[in-house]
Amino acid sequence: MLQNASRLALRAAGLAFLSAGVAHAEGDRQKDAEALVRRVPNADSYGRHLRILTEEPHQTGTPRNMELAEYVRDRFREYGLEDVHFHDTPALMTYGRAASVEIVSPVSMRLKLSEDPVPGDKDSHLYEDPTQVPFHGYAPSGDVTAEVAYANGGSPEDFAALTAMGVDVRGKIVVMRYSNPYSYRGYKLYQAESRGAVGAIIYSDPAEDGYARGEVYPDGPWGPPSHMQWGAILYDWLGAGEPFTFHWTKAANGEWREGKERDKQLPRIPSIPMSHEAVAEILSRLRGPLGPASWQGALPFTYRAGPGPVRVRLKTDNEETIGTMRNVIGTIKGAVEPEKWVVLGNHRDAWIYGAVDPSSGTAALLETARALGAAAKAGFRPRRSIVFANWDAEEQLLGGSTQWAKDNREKLLADGVVYVNVDSGATGPVFEGGSTLALGEFLKGVLRDEPDPASGGSLYDAWAAATPGGAPEPKRIVGATDYTAFMEHLGMSCIDMTFDGPYGVYHSMYDNYQWMSRVADPGFHYNTALARVWSVLALRLANAEILPMQYSRYAKAVPSYLEAVEARLPADRKVRFDAARAAAARWEAAATRFEARLAKVPTGSLTADAVRDVNAALLLTERAMTEPKGLKGRPFFKHLLYAPQPTYREELVPRIFEAIDGGRFADLPMHEAELVAAFDRAAAILTGAEARLTPGN
Repeated sequence: MLQNASRLALRAAGLAFLSAGVAHAEGDRQKDAEALVRRVPNADSYGRHLRILTEEPHQTGTPRNMELAEYVRDRFREYGLEDVHFHDTPALMTYGRAASVEIVSPVSMRLKLSEDPVPGDKDSHLYEDPTQVPFHGYAPSGDVTAEVAYANGGSPEDFAALTAMGVDVRGKIVVMRYSNPYSYRGYKLYQAESRGAVGAIIYSDPAEDGYARGEVYPDGPWGPPSHMQWGAILYDWLGAGEPFTFHWTKAANGEWREGKERDKQLPRIPSIPMSHEAVAEILSRLRGPLGPASWQGALPFTYRAGPGPVRVRLKTDNEETIGTMRNVIGTIKGAVEPEKWVVLGNHRDAWIYGAVDPSSGTAALLETARALGAAAKAGFRPRRSIVFANWDAEEQLLGGSTQWAKDNREKLLADGVVYVNVDSGATGPVFEGGSTLALGEFLKGVLRDEPDPASGGSLYDAWAAATPGGAPEPKRIVGATDYTAFMEHLGMSCIDMTFDGPYGVYHSMYDNYQWMSRVADPGFHYNTALARVWSVLALRLANAEILPMQYSRYAKAVPSYLEAVEARLPADRKVRFDAARAAAARWEAAATRFEARLAKVPTGSLTADAVRDVNAALLLTERAMTEPKGLKGRPFFKHLLYAPQPTYREELVPRIFEAIDGGRFADLPMHEAELVAAFDRAAAILTGAEARLTPGN
């Protein structure tokens, strides 16, 4: 007889069809289905997908990206998915037409804005096509000449350090590194623009992703001297979820027209990505004060803040036009609860070839569709529906996933079970996964059952071996990719997965088929492993009698979140959120009682109505962590515990976090009351679900 803890662990792993250590007929059926989907993904099929997906650049809105939408649609149909269709939305697209950067004094020098070809890599001749121009998505066209200042990583703290050094960036062109902790390039530009800069250059220092880390491509995974990181600089935190046409409107004749006032989410100063090879010509000539030691990168000279004496002319010509975001959607309909959706998603659009980001994930999605489609054809139709979503416009907007979530909001609130995201498949052998806290044990359980391609042990064991302390936990996920709308807008449970490794060619032309197939994952062992994990995970979510959410772990984490925001308070405003702590304890107690009771319930002993009610309660418990009005100034973000900062970093307890940062201390009691109400809602929901766990009830 299994002990209660062991039985609960099985349920948490999604194995609700196992009872008392003996697999009954449903358990055998699930095992057979999982064995089938593990056999289907293979390197040959995966490689064919990846080669097609990376054959040409395919930014959102381009003809090639539309062709690839058709390719995904056709594969979905071929693999047996149902209701395969496009989901189209108009959106503002942006492309580079021309650009130049010149040093005009103390020397005259035109700087390189191209990446060098690599012998044997057919995709590395991109810039022989003059229409291929490096650019920042949504940067305006401009022509500015000014002195240069260096602002390290472009964080508020970095600009404060410049002020302390007596460096004023007003009227200057600012050079910034793509570096943590403030890694989002749009936030860097926002900081520069808000301080009066007239232009910006953002580059990848070799300390972050070049020769200082190891061998560079083609001999290794790190970025060669000429590599450049393209990317968007949208100020999306000022209005995520707004209409993606921004200040453009559609006239009566069907034409789109640009409004007179540029939208607040769009930058107003020109900027451009550059290589460290080119930027070295600027930085090496700067004079002025030294910054902190952390400002020194890996280039072979002393980094100074300026301004000047270097003057640079930065000229950009970027096109903005209304185009079409095109998602591709397909479904394997459930046999018992077809109205319930387990959603699997990955985006298709890339800055250039995007072999890693996102095509490795797209190829894995297609292999997952092939595997689950084969299972359905063999008679293993899932209990719940599995929806496959290939998103568009993630790179520039998070647009495709956000718009689909908005358009299906009421359906997803009622019937959305879990969203499972893969942005990039594999850049190496180390599993990296994140989830909403209630799904952490479930994810670990799946990994314990899947083999690691290198060691022959489990993927969980390999993950543990790569983790200090040997006890890996899925990381907290907070919006930076396509799970954002599902988690922080709708309150759906989410999982995000990848295999990690050295990746120094992000958003450059070197992120191509050869880099992936010869450097990152020769033989595609880990990319196909990801497809197998995705397939098994989806089957378990779709078939589990009782959904594998454990909210006791979730509630237990809340006090540490409250401590984190309390630490942000100024010395004269110390507050303790003890009422929220007490409510979190009530939630934890209710969740613990529910999970203990669930562990004692034999599988198959509950009525269909009880199963339905308990699963509905588990979904509503996550929804209880949201509230309708959203964040002040950012109403799209409705989650009470998590929101993204504009830096790729997280905000814990965001209403309190932002009230403290904004000096709105009078709002703190109101925001604590929101937390108390949410935690008590969650406790009441789980208490009601516990009452439905009586066999025969």
